[in-house]
Amino acid sequence: MQGNAQKARAHLLTNDISWKNQAYPSRIMGKVALQMEDEQLAGAAFNRGMELDRKNPDLWVNIARFRARSGDQAGATNAIDEAVKLDPANIHALQYRGELLRFQFGLGAALPWFEHALQIDPNDVPVLTEYAATLGDMGRMTDMLVVARKIIALDGTNSRAFFMQTVLAARAGKYGLARRLMQQTEGAIENVPAVLLVEGIIEHGEGNHNAAVEKFRRLVSIQPNNRQAQNLLARSLYLAGSAIDVIDVLKPQVNHSGAAPYALWLAGRALEAIDERGQAAGVMNRAAIHDLGKESAFVEVVPLSVLRAEVQRNTNDARVVIPYIRALYIAGDYNAAFAEAKRLQQGNPGASAAHILVADVAATMGNYDEALDALAQTRSIRFSEPVLLRLVGVLRAKVEMQRAVKVLALYLNYNPSNIAGLRWMAYAHLEAESWAVAAPILEKLRKRIGDNDALIMAGLTQAYTGLGQTEKAIAAGRVAYRVQPSSPVVSHLYGLALMADDERKKDGISLLKKAVAIMPKNPV
Repeated sequence: MQGNAQKARAHLLTNDISWKNQAYPSRIMGKVALQMEDEQLAGAAFNRGMELDRKNPDLWVNIARFRARSGDQAGATNAIDEAVKLDPANIHALQYRGELLRFQFGLGAALPWFEHALQIDPNDVPVLTEYAATLGDMGRMTDMLVVARKIIALDGTNSRAFFMQTVLAARAGKYGLARRLMQQTEGAIENVPAVLLVEGIIEHGEGNHNAAVEKFRRLVSIQPNNRQAQNLLARSLYLAGSAIDVIDVLKPQVNHSGAAPYALWLAGRALEAIDERGQAAGVMNRAAIHDLGKESAFVEVVPLSVLRAEVQRNTNDARVVIPYIRALYIAGDYNAAFAEAKRLQQGNPGASAAHILVADVAATMGNYDEALDALAQTRSIRFSEPVLLRLVGVLRAKVEMQRAVKVLALYLNYNPSNIAGLRWMAYAHLEAESWAVAAPILEKLRKRIGDNDALIMAGLTQAYTGLGQTEKAIAAGRVAYRVQPSSPVVSHLYGLALMADDERKKDGISLLKKAVAIMPKNPV
């Protein structure tokens, strides 16, 4: 409990504990091994604990945490279900069941479990902390604040409770207050990615761009594939006057076919700043097309020949096989990639990553039924945003729009503030000409992320045009056009809004002509 894992392990290995008392130290050895990141020892210890005392709910909670950490999400769920069955009033079991459901299905699924645990013990700080964090992630900030203040009343040094209040202050633009609240954590959670993100936002909000760079750079070093973190680092570098560094940070994104428009726009501005105007124009033109690409599990890291040799030596090691599958995919050898992905899936039925690999390769091959089957399996393990986006993408490719909307609705039921889910739900209603449903969703998104998303503003333009609210449509279109004047989508929808005003028809026709000039082969 003091964090001295080496000394604990030494005591546990002295062999002076009688056999009849071995169950408890086996469980503790598992926890010690996890502290020491020795998964083999942890697995052996927990297996021994099960042999000696299968009726101990706390043991099953530890096993659940071990399995989840090892990537066996389905096994973790089975273990925590066993713990709850053995002791329905076990606070630790109820708390972790909530955490797993939050991971598995979404935020809303976890709340009843935390609330049930708090009925048993209203002052349990770990449960209160998870409950407050979940409320905050759902956008229920007032409720989160009430619980966070209760946590601080019970535990005046609780760093996560102070951090929750920091997030609330930062979201309100009260950066000075956010900084003071962050100082109350006394560095206890300094290297947590979410903390670095918020600290960087505080520095950015106060105009301390070099300090923001330092925070975001640390975040990117911890999460090198986090595009949001890359974009924030790039923006801070740009504002700090380091345009060359912006290009270095964004190069992996810009060289990807599905780069986000914001990253492309930022890279274009950086190229412009170093007088590479020709390249800048090309990058900004790509940003204008809004080609987001698709969510993919494939990122090239090591040459195929090296990975093939590694797999031949370690045929069943997922850490070796997954990069090999990625390399096969990038090389265009989809049949081989699919065969390896299926083998990995069959050997790791409880790991969502294995099913996602099968889905990605199958979707690329046009085998949508196989992709949907794999996604159904990973959805039962973890219904995350990447899984949602893949499901929507495959269902839209199959022209099964109603099923896509049902999937979105289920996801948003548990994750009501998720930006990606709300965005796709709004687009689905725009396609169905359900203007009165689409407009409020898009306004909610606008309130969350501001006016600088050209597609959100263009969607609002379309919705208000459909509703006959011409002035609102033109106002939204004007904002979208200011943000992205070279976008054919924006020019088209803004043009249609202007066409609805008898006095602005000429302007509308000019914009429609511009949209056609940019994208002449688009039938719309």
